[in-house]
Amino acid sequence: MWRCKQPTLIGIFTLVYLSGVALFFLRSVALPGKIACPTAWLAIVVFGAGSRRARPAAWALLFSTAGDAAGALHLFLLQIAFFAAAHLAYIRYFLREAHYSVRRMLGTLLVGGGALLFGLWQLLSHIDPPAERTGVALYAVVIAAMLASTLLYRGRFAAGFRCAALLFIGSDAMIGWDRFVEPISCADPLIMGSYYAAQYLFALLALLNGSKDSIQTVPAPQPESDDQSGDR
Repeated sequence: MWRCKQPTLIGIFTLVYLSGVALFFLRSVALPGKIACPTAWLAIVVFGAGSRRARPAAWALLFSTAGDAAGALHLFLLQIAFFAAAHLAYIRYFLREAHYSVRRMLGTLLVGGGALLFGLWQLLSHIDPPAERTGVALYAVVIAAMLASTLLYRGRFAAGFRCAALLFIGSDAMIGWDRFVEPISCADPLIMGSYYAAQYLFALLALLNGSKDSIQTVPAPQPESDDQSGDR
């Protein structure tokens, strides 16, 4: 694990990430695979500076980097396969600190199932190739499960993780609509802006959540006392 003061680490982490995002949006810079640079940086930092608790999130970012690269090569099925693996890694991260009350599970089922059914109903009828239709359906199940896992999660920064999950789902919903239904105006800023924001939140909160692992509590010294009680 890298040894660095947390504010310094977060500052460098954020500055380099924003530089990578800006590089992606600069059309004048023709750099192969630049879409994957920001998530690759997040993966490197979370692997290097994160605690053992953050390791599934680091793997999720690494799989996302591979998904970005596959997307840049227009390998759609490989792209969604890598992102499905990323969501499974995120699910593993969240379920380790999940709370399984009946009320929470019912709410999770309603939200996750509703998002899944709405997405499938809106998209699948517009997808012609059977392989892509099957791939999108399976991916929708996995990403809905990822959202559900954030609702069950009861660890630190739960609200932030849920915001990240919603941003990710919003980005993917726009990708599906733009690709299969009708083009979206300003698609790139909307899709990639929400995607990069989601991944940054996931990575940042995983780093901060793991930071308490390194804090070791030292028991306070007990005051010395003379044994004056004697025998009773």
